[in-house]
Amino acid sequence: MAGSSADGVTAALLRYERRPSGWVYAVLEGRIFEYPSEWSQILLQSPTLSARHLLELSIAYTDWTAEIIFRNFRERVYELIAWHPHTVFHVPAIGLTWSLGDSERLRVKVGCPVVTHFRARDIACGGTGAPLIPNADALLLSEYETLLNLGGIANLTHLPTGIGYDIAPCNQLLNALAAQADPRLSYDPEGTLARQGHFLPSLAEQIREHPFFRQSAPKALDNERVQKEFIQPFLQYPAPPIDKLHTATQLIVELLLQALSEVGAQRFSCTGGGVYNRFLMELLISKAAEQNILYMPSPPELVDYRESIGFGLLGLLRWLGETNTYGGWTGARGAQSSGLLSL
Repeated sequence: MAGSSADGVTAALLRYERRPSGWVYAVLEGRIFEYPSEWSQILLQSPTLSARHLLELSIAYTDWTAEIIFRNFRERVYELIAWHPHTVFHVPAIGLTWSLGDSERLRVKVGCPVVTHFRARDIACGGTGAPLIPNADALLLSEYETLLNLGGIANLTHLPTGIGYDIAPCNQLLNALAAQADPRLSYDPEGTLARQGHFLPSLAEQIREHPFFRQSAPKALDNERVQKEFIQPFLQYPAPPIDKLHTATQLIVELLLQALSEVGAQRFSCTGGGVYNRFLMELLISKAAEQNILYMPSPPELVDYRESIGFGLLGLLRWLGETNTYGGWTGARGAQSSGLLSL
């Protein structure tokens, strides 16, 4: 599973079992792999590459993925690879979604069937193609009411109403501002820099006016839009980086709380890398409590591997020829069995 922060992938060896009460899962092994040092910036700039360079990057990305699987899981038994590689283009309005990776090449190199390209059928049926993880949340995590994923882009799943959507840029924005504050940093450890900054009301107001925040669900953000319409305005704003980092953190919390309020959440849990941003989490938990919204901590394996767990199940359901996406989450027409199979 590649997140939108372009800092690496999570790989998990998972076992699923269908019981009379529904699906259950077990994480047998999981690891987070950072991309090669020169890759993160290349991946973030990938929408601007020429066609040939983009396809060459796709092959290199596939070979790196195969090496990760072969080197770290070759002693383990697995029957299927569910692969969600780095997304380059995602513009549902024109029917466009494209990620790096050649599933046929991965199939040959690893010697195991591959399921990938999960979003395309949902978009072809009129949906946003994201977020897809609520489909798995509903089948695996029914004990949770509201789940926030604090990844490169923050998104929400509210199970009682069947609402799920992207909320706002999150770690992508914070990581870019941390690097501007200190080029040696790829992220702001525990939100330490952001904690030292001051709020910039004019910058926050400029971002609040973005039309995305006035759209109703279902709605989705893509990496290219995040880079152009959110990260660049923050980077170019004439203020100290730590003040911009502080403002971004406060604004993300504000937008998360707005989303929780809109769906009528009474309690929520968080997953993704943003959980390790202590400053962000302190703000979110305290401000949620002021609105009588209770925070329920997630177990560590869910924090780190929720999306791997979810896409693993979506891949398994596609392998079985069963429904794995539902139009209620994304606005698509009907339910589908989505994903490209390389047998």
